[in-house]
Amino acid sequence: AFVLLAAAVGYAIWRDSASSAADPTAPSAAAPSDQLAELEARTKREPNSADAWTALGAARLDLSDFSGAAAAYEKATAISPESAGLWSALGEARVMGSDSDPMPAAALAAFDKAIALDAKDPRARYFLAVKKDIGGDHKGAIDDWFALLSDTPQGAPWEADLRRTIEQVGQIH
Repeated sequence: AFVLLAAAVGYAIWRDSASSAADPTAPSAAAPSDQLAELEARTKREPNSADAWTALGAARLDLSDFSGAAAAYEKATAISPESAGLWSALGEARVMGSDSDPMPAAALAAFDKAIALDAKDPRARYFLAVKKDIGGDHKGAIDDWFALLSDTPQGAPWEADLRRTIEQVGQIH
């Protein structure tokens, strides 16, 4: 349950910080399968567009196709390797796609790459604190989440979930 909450917060962070990467030409009233087909067609038309692969990754994440999302984000990071947001999105997709490991090594590597590119990347910071919590450093995780909360714009979509995570981990530990 905690991993699902963690992923929800990470996803909310991404949605707010990467909304400019979404395809503004995609019809919002279309059925998800139609939107997905259009995004897939876009990646075929624009195979070297990180934006196209990012939009496809986000759509697949929305549909809980985590391996498909990770594959799309892998393409996007290959095209735009200096984007911390893409690396943290890849890390999140890898976390969500793991059935057995709450923080797979490949996800951790993506979050580490994101932090190396941008020490303030909120999603990577969040999930690296999750890693601390999973590893038993509950106080360190909470301290990191409080630091993230202090850098979070007031009213950000993930703010309430982040506060809830801090509260729940604090109560448990």
